[in-house]
Amino acid sequence: MARGWGWALASLVASVGVLLTGFTLFVELGPIAAVIVVLLAPIILCGFVVAHDVLRHRALSQEEALRLDREREHVRRTVDLVLDPELSAEQRLAVLDCHIPRLGRDPRASPLRERFVAVAELSPPGRALLERARRAVNIVQRSEAMRRHLLDVVANEVLLPRQVWEIARLLRVQHELQHEQDTARHGLVTDELRAVLDPQQEALDRSLAAVTARVEGLERYARRVQEADAALRAREALDNNHKYRALLAATDDAEGMAALTAHGDALEETLARSVREAIEAGQTLAL
Repeated sequence: MARGWGWALASLVASVGVLLTGFTLFVELGPIAAVIVVLLAPIILCGFVVAHDVLRHRALSQEEALRLDREREHVRRTVDLVLDPELSAEQRLAVLDCHIPRLGRDPRASPLRERFVAVAELSPPGRALLERARRAVNIVQRSEAMRRHLLDVVANEVLLPRQVWEIARLLRVQHELQHEQDTARHGLVTDELRAVLDPQQEALDRSLAAVTARVEGLERYARRVQEADAALRAREALDNNHKYRALLAATDDAEGMAALTAHGDALEETLARSVREAIEAGQTLAL
């Protein structure tokens, strides 16, 4: 409101200025100069109004953009979503926008409805399975083996989010179909109805078992990666053996030195095998 009054006052001052300038030119230079000023005055005022509108709309656009950014960040913090990794940046923002109540967009009616899953939509067992998958992926992505590029970094950055997305999508479909099954079985269940529903329930159970196996595969991979990390720590500790050999030498313990050297040699192959098995476990996820 204060800004609007300021522009009105500025317009009034500009109009008064034009009139005074026209009168001064009329007195000093004659009527022709005054007529020119009078003709130019509307053009000048129109330019002033246009500039005012442009600046006003720009300010409003900036305010709206800042507000929208804050609301999107709030959605990221408060709404647990699993997004299709192939969504573009613009599509990801559209998904966030449909969870902003002010914008009046229903997530269930979004054209991207099949490209995201709200975790709250899943059944409690489904959420637990998804959490297991996410935990396994986090272990891999934060591992020392990953940081050192001992694993296939590019493949993991593409494959692991895709695995989580597919698991979430399947869990939602299973939850929806299970709800249909439970609704159909409400009340009297005849032999004819059972003949239809039992095979459907079996298909659901088989699908859930397959998703559970996929989650267990991620967990096995995460376990291998943890073992590889432990092997890397052991490798670092093994590199310090020279300090302990020096200590034994200082105490004239030849037998201890021989045992320490033999133990270190035996560990070399074990450590290398642990890292190799982690890499192989990751490769099987893509099969």
